[in-house]
Amino acid sequence: MKLSILDYVPIFEGRNATQAINHAVELAQLAEKLNYSRYWVAEHHQVFSVASSAPEMIMMSLLENTNSIEIGSGGIMLPHYSAYKVAEIFKTMEARHPGRVNLGTGHSKSYQNVNKALNEHKTIPVDYENQIDDLIAYFNSDNDNNTKQRYKDLYAMPLIDTKPDMFILGTSKKSASLAAIRGLPFVIANMGQDKDQIKSVITHYRSKFKAHHPLHQPYVIMTSFVITADNKYLRQDLANAFHLWLLRIGYLDQPKFYPSVNYAKQKSFSSREIEKMNQHNNRVIVGSPSKVISKLKVMMTDFDANEIMIQPHVYGEHNRKQIIQLLATENFKQK
Repeated sequence: MKLSILDYVPIFEGRNATQAINHAVELAQLAEKLNYSRYWVAEHHQVFSVASSAPEMIMMSLLENTNSIEIGSGGIMLPHYSAYKVAEIFKTMEARHPGRVNLGTGHSKSYQNVNKALNEHKTIPVDYENQIDDLIAYFNSDNDNNTKQRYKDLYAMPLIDTKPDMFILGTSKKSASLAAIRGLPFVIANMGQDKDQIKSVITHYRSKFKAHHPLHQPYVIMTSFVITADNKYLRQDLANAFHLWLLRIGYLDQPKFYPSVNYAKQKSFSSREIEKMNQHNNRVIVGSPSKVISKLKVMMTDFDANEIMIQPHVYGEHNRKQIIQLLATENFKQK
């Protein structure tokens, strides 16, 4: 099973953003040694407990400190930005590290105040599909002067011989159609949605892709939160801290850090909060390494995915390293 990693770059209780980013570099280096295929960084704004507000900046740090693993964004929320500027940022990374740069894009608007701040001075809403077409043109114009462009004689710099690989993130048939028609891989999160709905979206993507690109193969990456450890009590403690984090980031007074195991143990919850936490159980796979890998393989088969992208979003540097080590080892055993 092909495994990759999606990282929120959590800021743990008692740590700061510098330590969080430094740990992401260490985790990417370990992932490379363990033969993970990709290491992606999410984009989140106004979430105090993560350091991933500028994934492209973290990506360059990861690229500079690794040698072969593909590094990407999961993803850049494109309507907030100029497609031209995004193209130049990613082409610069590609120029420095040819063949290793992934551009995953989405179109989430984030919080209202974040959306307003990121889009100040814009008078006309940006069309996401047009932006995807622009990126494709910017990435291909170096070697194909006939590529359709909205802006005459405009080239994204620097001019290079390779280009970043593009991916579309989404959970809807609209996003799936966009990826399929453009001949791009599709990345979908398994976060407790209705299973039939997920299957329907993936089936739609594969069917539409083959109709538009009969000589090429569609490609699906599925992401999921995972929690494992050697000790079953530690697994449960990590799961409790994760659920506390997931619960509290939806509050107006969201936490300033990712809660520690001890912090989570000391918290008391209302019956409504306990109910919400139980509802979130299907958003994460928890269990022994063999159980998690087995469930991921079943998920891969059930949803017809080509690759699984795990999210080791748990408390503690050691615990995160252990997760990717244990799952890499178990994945190799079960081949």
